[in-house]
Amino acid sequence: MRGALFIAIRHIRANLLQSAILIACFALTAGLPLATNLLLDRYEQSLRQRAVDTPLVMGARGSRFDLVLTTTHFRRAPVPQVRFGVIDEINAMRLGIAIPMNTEYSARGHPVVGTSPEYRELRRLRVAAGTWPLALGEAVLGASVAAREKLDVGDTIYSDQMEAFDISRPPAIRLRVVGVLERAGTPDDDAVIVDIATSWLLSGIIHGHDNPREIRDTRMILQRDGSHVAVSGAMIEYNEVTEETVAAYHLHANPKDLPLTSVIVVPRDAKSATILSTQVNLSRTEQMVVPSRVIDELLSYVLRIKSVIDAVSVVLIVVSVFLMGLIVMFSVRSREREWLTMHRIGCDRFFVPMTFGLEIASLVAAGLLLAVVCAAGLALRAPDIIALL
Repeated sequence: MRGALFIAIRHIRANLLQSAILIACFALTAGLPLATNLLLDRYEQSLRQRAVDTPLVMGARGSRFDLVLTTTHFRRAPVPQVRFGVIDEINAMRLGIAIPMNTEYSARGHPVVGTSPEYRELRRLRVAAGTWPLALGEAVLGASVAAREKLDVGDTIYSDQMEAFDISRPPAIRLRVVGVLERAGTPDDDAVIVDIATSWLLSGIIHGHDNPREIRDTRMILQRDGSHVAVSGAMIEYNEVTEETVAAYHLHANPKDLPLTSVIVVPRDAKSATILSTQVNLSRTEQMVVPSRVIDELLSYVLRIKSVIDAVSVVLIVVSVFLMGLIVMFSVRSREREWLTMHRIGCDRFFVPMTFGLEIASLVAAGLLLAVVCAAGLALRAPDIIALL
């Protein structure tokens, strides 16, 4: 046995190119279906669990897939906005709790999630350090954001400016970090969570600037009468909420008309969920969906793609078997003199088949090991599927 294994290994080392090709074939044949299943299981678990934890989602009529993924995984997508006034309308029905969501903006590439304190209870989020953001301009960081950006309580983070060369657009806002969340293993780890009012601060709806009546630059004044002053959009606004400037922040809109990406609704019971869905879906401008059903529908399309990949894997296996058969046949013929010499020097009649079998088994084992390592590495380092959808 030891002699047969020694000769098998020596032959593999003497024919490295041929052995490497065989190992690569085995690795590809086993690695493709293995990696596919690992990735799909990981993504399916993530999508389903997040959807199950989100009872109902309300938003403007449009793509239900975009609506759910934007709400649950903070996907950047052009989702039609819904009025903030629907929060009061849902709460007035007393059938559930409405949680506002605004995921339109980002900070250093991380999604900024504007919401209310009820969101923390829904997601069972725990603050590892500091407090939950309640005041204008405050933010709590997900564990991954804090680690990646090396930020802690007391630091600041700037929001991403949407139009860098448009002076009429709101500036990047400097947010104060008042808390860091414990790692939850959910998309919240990669988010910057703020109060819903702070999300409107990022959009410029809520803004602060110097008192118009004290402005000396006449180019900044568009119109002035006895009781009103119209200022230019080019006037520099505050980019940070401080104790000195907080009183200057205001808005020029009806609070009920302020924009939201969506609304998470937590019904009291199944009957309340049915009533809420029916009432909202009668509207021509709004819709309410069950995220778990939407994700199930989305995954059904993904499983169709998986069936195609499985079919390709079967073809690869068949091709690999034929390739192995050809290699075995040619190897036996090319090594006839070697086998004959072994018989002549007194080797057992089972020695040659054992040597050949150990050589093939070693190549297959190396290929399978490479397939497992590559598949596991791909599953760990694969990009977020939501960003690719």
